[in-house]
Amino acid sequence: MAVALLVTGCSASKIPEDAEVTISGRLTRADGAPAAGVSVMLYKEPDLGEVAGGVLATVTSLGLLCLARAVELCKGARKVTTDSAGTYTFRLTGRDTQGTFNTASTMGISARLSGGTALGPAVQARFKVQQAVVAVPTLAFWEPADLVARADRAKVSVKWSGRPAQEVQKSLRYSVTATSDNDANDVVWVAEDMRPGGALDARAIGDLRGYLRVTATAEAEGSGTKFTTLHDSQSVRLVGVLGPPQSRGTGCAVAGREGEPEPLVPCSLTDGEYGPSFRQQPCQDTEASGAPPSPQPTRSAKACRSNTFVQIDLGARRPVSAVFAHGLSVSSRTVIETSDDGTSWSRRADVRQSRFLEAVLSSGVDARYVRLSEDGGYVISELAELAVWS
Repeated sequence: MAVALLVTGCSASKIPEDAEVTISGRLTRADGAPAAGVSVMLYKEPDLGEVAGGVLATVTSLGLLCLARAVELCKGARKVTTDSAGTYTFRLTGRDTQGTFNTASTMGISARLSGGTALGPAVQARFKVQQAVVAVPTLAFWEPADLVARADRAKVSVKWSGRPAQEVQKSLRYSVTATSDNDANDVVWVAEDMRPGGALDARAIGDLRGYLRVTATAEAEGSGTKFTTLHDSQSVRLVGVLGPPQSRGTGCAVAGREGEPEPLVPCSLTDGEYGPSFRQQPCQDTEASGAPPSPQPTRSAKACRSNTFVQIDLGARRPVSAVFAHGLSVSSRTVIETSDDGTSWSRRADVRQSRFLEAVLSSGVDARYVRLSEDGGYVISELAELAVWS
């Protein structure tokens, strides 16, 4: 699974490399009882100087990813088990909390309860270590008993009540995440700034057979350390009632080095799989070392135009009402264009940067080809699925 890494701002570390650092805290269940015997992961988020290929993850999922599977970025993570009181302690050195050029890395704590066939509730905390002893605020698992997700042909309604223990209601931000029901629990859609009783467009999940969870995010400060805490609810079943988008199973192409469309065969952008990103096109036949070709290494598209757009071929001229992009990684606004012949293009939408993008077109648009690009001609770093709806 390749997804975008969000790198936070850098600040110099105040901890000597050889200093002894202690990070401790406590987990509780939703009813306040100690969460005993639960695995807790401590991990360091990589900075730009430490990322050199491999599997990347969003900062809100890296710790949970490390709990679930072994990936390259998790190799330095530590795991302990809470005691009978729900407490945990990690001991490390100052160097373990630092990134490139002696910067203070963002550290993370994550834990999850078993949820049977669906994912159970999870908690996370993110912070920077600037003192030798860090006391993480008590993290309470959140299991709203009345969490319900209902889909119809227009929308997906999400209802819940209550909030995570220890968190102040006014400081909470809520988001909703829809995932597949495969072993990887691929993220299909994330809707930010949600409220109980809110809804998302039914086309965001289409014909999904999966799960939905709510995440409550809060900011806190204790003993001179700022914490971002995230509480994932348990997952509940979610079944989309729409059929697949009209683009399902159609052909697609990605920009080659000269800007010409290079067919992707098979087309991973229309296969209904939300995990892997599309196969990027190289800017050269081989690396100087003789290694296999790699995608364009920089954002600039002046020297090479590979991966500056992707496009869908619907096979014939059809009505196009909306475009949904799943797992999109770009650095600026996104442009949607349509064409009847694949040569002359009409600009239909200009949408702000978003990893899960919804572009509703004006009525009366018919086209055979639909193209997504980044404003300014920069590279599309990642895109898992591109759905075109009639």
